[in-house]
Formats: sequence, C-alpha cells, structure tokens
Amino acid sequence: MNPDSLDTDRLRLTPVGEADFADLCRLTGDPEVGGKLKHGVLTEAETRAQFATYRSTWETHGYGVFVMRRREDGAFVGIVGLWDHDEGVGVAMRYAVMPEHRSRGYTKEGAMAVLRFAETQNIHPVMAVTRENNLVSRQILVDLGFALREIRDTGHARLAVFEQAPGRPA
Repeated sequence: MNPDSLDTDRLRLTPVGEADFADLCRLTGDPEVGGKLKHGVLTEAETRAQFATYRSTWETHGYGVFVMRRREDGAFVGIVGLWDHDEGVGVAMRYAVMPEHRSRGYTKEGAMAVLRFAETQNIHPVMAVTRENNLVSRQILVDLGFALREIRDTGHARLAVFEQAPGRPA
C-alpha cells in the first residue's frame, strides 16, 4: 500500500516524490541536519542516490519515507518514514527536520502517524538508530515508546539501536 497521504493535526505526510527533491537537497545539505545523521552532509548527487533508494523502498516494500509539510501553508518541515537500515537492523524509522521547524513537536507528530501506518501494514518491530550522543533524538524515541536495545560501535560512530516496545503510545 502506497498511501496518497497521512494527515495529522498540523502535518500532511506524502511519500517522497520528484517534486520534493529540491527540499530534500536543502535538508540533506544543511550542516545542522546532515551533521547529526550517519551519512553526514550530502551533495546533490548523493541526495539523488538516497532519493532513489527511498523511491525503490516504496516500490519494493510498500513503505518508505514521507515528506512532512505543514497543512496550513505547505511549508517543508522534513522527512519521516521507514527504510531498511543498512546496519542489518531491519525496518527502521528515519526522521530529519529542518532547523527552523525544530522544537515544535513535528517529529513526534509525524513519527506517530508513521507508526500507526506501520501497524496497519503489520510491520513490526519497527527499529530506530541514532548516534549515541544525539540526546534529543534518543529522547524522542523514548517518548514514542521505543526502548534502547544496544549500543554499536561501527568504527566511525557509536550508534544507539532502539526497538519499538510493546504497548507503545502510537
């Protein structure tokens, strides 16, 4: 199932599409965003490759990354969704928000919609991975009902691996 959109009180989530590419480039090219993600800041070509994997995941698995836009004005907020984590973790939640939209609860709001979508698609468990030192992201995951499963040292970063806990609040 590839939904047209998931709506929350303030957000509209749509599967990432070609019309979103310029906004995705702004997101992945922003040092405040890319610096906190595993891959770091991306060039346009690297973003294009990542975008291709997002589209492929939708086509192959029926789930993937959504673009978050404010319902009131269509402003690009960021991304949230599911992907096959490349550290062998399984289906994992991914999110990133533009700096100007942080601290407003958009990540949790979008993530909760994605977790409800995952539940309707019988996708479980949903995992999540963040850098061990990204305390904001770790707190978001705990607030969403995830539990820390392990810390992994990958050689280039220490990763905190979370698993969606039973009785989660989604």
